[in-house]
Amino acid sequence: MSGTAPTRKRLPRAEREARMLDAADRVFGEKGFQAAPMEEIAEASGITKALLYQYFGSKEGLYAACVERGRAEMFADIEAALAAVAPGPQRLRVFAERYFDNLEAHRGSWWLLYGEAPAAAVNAMRERNAEAIARALGGGLAPGVRPPDADELAVLAHALVGAGEQLGRWWIARPEVAKSAVVEHFLTIAGGAIGAVVSAAGRRPQRARRR
Repeated sequence: MSGTAPTRKRLPRAEREARMLDAADRVFGEKGFQAAPMEEIAEASGITKALLYQYFGSKEGLYAACVERGRAEMFADIEAALAAVAPGPQRLRVFAERYFDNLEAHRGSWWLLYGEAPAAAVNAMRERNAEAIARALGGGLAPGVRPPDADELAVLAHALVGAGEQLGRWWIARPEVAKSAVVEHFLTIAGGAIGAVVSAAGRRPQRARRR
């Protein structure tokens, strides 16, 4: 029998990071950001507290990473659904339906609408969400309607990020409201915003609209 101690298998970085985030999800979900100790997250993950700080920098960084992972999975699901939809107005409806599907499926999840993530992280996530909405809107207007230029598309996308978040917060607190009704509310808001931008662009002199 050899006297050499068995070597401990080193986890790949991605698996180690996933374990830490899974454990943090559970502890933050149970206790909230303020009351969740890093020691408990480390113990739940089976990975040292030193490595938590090495990977995420701080408790705030770990929390933001958990929120980002949840939001990224949501938007990956939305974009996968949009990939199967041809350019046209239906893309915005599919975006809205899949967005509220995700809110419904994860109702009660602390990360759903950013939780207690720091402002800088939330702003970065909102920027990425706006980019996803801009892709959904690209080519998504009615036939014959001049598509928005880059600035108009950015304005629309950021406005709809805000509208979607606030409508989502309102709906999450009112489970008795049908999802189909919320989707139609969002589409009404989006349609009004798109119509206003297109109308305003149409009234501007042609020269001013050129890039």
